[in-house]
Amino acid sequence: MTMSPISGLLSVHDLPPNSIYVLPFVISAAAFCYFISVIVFNLWFHPLARFPGPLLARSTLLWRMRKTLEGRIHRSIEAGHQKYGPVLRVAPNELSFASVSSWKSIYGHRPGGMMPTKSEFYDMYGSGFNSLCIGSERDPEKHRQMKSFLSAAFSTKALLEQEPLVSQTVDAFIARLGNDGGSETKGLDMTKWTEMVAFDILGEMAFGQSFECIVRGEPHYWQEMILKHLYFVTVADNLRRLPFALTLARFLAPILTAVRNKHSQFTRDKVAERMANTNLRKDFMSNLISKVESGEVDREEMTAHASTLIIAGGETVATFLAATVYYLLKTPEVYKAMREEIRNRFPTYESINATSA
Repeated sequence: MTMSPISGLLSVHDLPPNSIYVLPFVISAAAFCYFISVIVFNLWFHPLARFPGPLLARSTLLWRMRKTLEGRIHRSIEAGHQKYGPVLRVAPNELSFASVSSWKSIYGHRPGGMMPTKSEFYDMYGSGFNSLCIGSERDPEKHRQMKSFLSAAFSTKALLEQEPLVSQTVDAFIARLGNDGGSETKGLDMTKWTEMVAFDILGEMAFGQSFECIVRGEPHYWQEMILKHLYFVTVADNLRRLPFALTLARFLAPILTAVRNKHSQFTRDKVAERMANTNLRKDFMSNLISKVESGEVDREEMTAHASTLIIAGGETVATFLAATVYYLLKTPEVYKAMREEIRNRFPTYESINATSA
């Protein structure tokens, strides 16, 4: 057996002939021992070891990853709190709190006016843009400045000015439900239709023109792209927690980022189209455009803000509406009570508006 010329170490070629077949076993055994040691540490020696939770959640990231990728993490956490109490360990390094006191401590006013800092999840949320935005900025002071740029668009006065556009879209939505979802039809997928009406409204309010999903009776392709992008964010948020995340990211990047890049590029195109059209009425973008033209806001930041407005203002509203319809139909007595309250309070359909409601 000869020695390697480098630092007097043995090389692979210097090993006995049969030793090379032992290497896979040694590597596998080392990986297994490492995995077991991590589990033992997480269960008994980790600083959060005293907090309760499912065994798989306390020992590995597998529980959290599985539940988030299934889209059921919220229900699993709720069930976990019912079983284990107000403090739940949902991952080796992560706790979930469900109590009034914890809510105040985490999200309430803090000494010196300090604001709570967002989690690392929001780094994934802003992926695809070369600038942070109102949704992804984690620095409280910078977030406060961004908020001031957008606040004018969300004042009571500004929103009331947008109400005719919202009402117009809602009227078209209700008309389509009556025509396409009658007793002689196959029914409608309300999840899809609530996404469509929310997306049309956001198009009117953010870009000055509807995406016309309701008119066409089918989703806009950007709407479907956003749903895939949100799944990318979920996958990326899980991958960043793994010790070998960078290696995985390099391997999976072309697969995972394809939809993200399409979404970010379409947002850029839509913002460019909006900035070029100076004849549109005032919308959410109007104040930001003036900030971009004066040099106060970078154009890429404005684009990232637009993405957040579409995702946060569209998909969240659609999810709420679809869930509301589902639970109302699942509980007929609640649906009946709501219907009677609305009909007793408002004499006509036209009398229902933001002020009277």
